[in-house]
Amino acid sequence: MPFGSQVLPLPDAGNDDTATMRGALRGRRGSTLVVEGVAQAVAAGQHPQAGQRSQDLTPDLQRAVPVETLTAARGAICMVYGVLPGLINPATTGPLVREAQRHLAQLVLQPIALLVAEEASAKLGGTVTIDVVRPAQAFDAGGRARAFAAMVAALAQAKEAGLDPQAVEDSLKFIDWAEE
Repeated sequence: MPFGSQVLPLPDAGNDDTATMRGALRGRRGSTLVVEGVAQAVAAGQHPQAGQRSQDLTPDLQRAVPVETLTAARGAICMVYGVLPGLINPATTGPLVREAQRHLAQLVLQPIALLVAEEASAKLGGTVTIDVVRPAQAFDAGGRARAFAAMVAALAQAKEAGLDPQAVEDSLKFIDWAEE
């Protein structure tokens, strides 16, 4: 039933008048959709004239919770496509937006880009590379310095741990810190 649908009991009238009224109201979302005669309403245990006022004919959309339904649907659709719902939250700040964009680029878009690049390479006869992660990396001086310091520390720890240099290089390629 569409939002705002209502049943409006009318005084009993001839079949032609009732059919004309039903035809005039049918399919109008947010309007009265069904017309009943008083006799049918009373037979169903309702007293159609009891407590009716003009404002009763205005639908109460608050009880249909359209805002909550929209918010839940939007969040579910975002999650299906790998977009963190926090990205569309009105209270979201810059750091969350950057992290959500990085999350989207790394976990959703880059795998798709790799498939597209593979198919394009096969069809075009040359190597095609599509990188959606590198543009999402930190470009501010402080962010780049912190990222570099973390990378150097990780490389030092890898060397101390005796990790195979090829495994470290493969890991760096996987997280897009090294050129292929």
